[in-house]
Amino acid sequence: MLVAVERNGPVRAVPVKSDSLVDLLPHIKRFVDKGSHLMTDQLHTYRKAGKMFASHDWVNHGEKEFARGNAHNNTAESFNAILERAKLGVFHYMSKRHLARYLHEACFRWNHRVPELRRNKGGEMKIVMKPMHVLEKLHSLLSHASGRQLRRSLNGGILNVKPSYGL
Repeated sequence: MLVAVERNGPVRAVPVKSDSLVDLLPHIKRFVDKGSHLMTDQLHTYRKAGKMFASHDWVNHGEKEFARGNAHNNTAESFNAILERAKLGVFHYMSKRHLARYLHEACFRWNHRVPELRRNKGGEMKIVMKPMHVLEKLHSLLSHASGRQLRRSLNGGILNVKPSYGL
């Protein structure tokens, strides 16, 4: 899967066939503004794609490098960790066939959080993300529901219906 997340902002995640430039580039172009400072891990494909943006930094996890100054991909890694916890505690299994649906739900939860300022034990102010109020989340969900559909098969399974919108 490809995860694109803006620091302190929204996340987009989609399943991809492989980590080749052909499979990743269309999604990267769709999710990331050309004027952005792209930050990724060391995947060679990202280095090629990074040339199309204002700037590009990467960290090399293979060399135990997780941050270099302001360059890191910890925000995307944080989303991945939340997705992994959801897989273990909520979904229990994520089929390839419905992976996009699982990713949409995880993105919806991420994108519907609000920052809260809290004081840590050392007395410093820290931003902590907490879930959006349920009524606000429901309003957002319903405002995006128009034109969407979910169909069931005769045995109760979910039929794949091509959405009328792009991922």
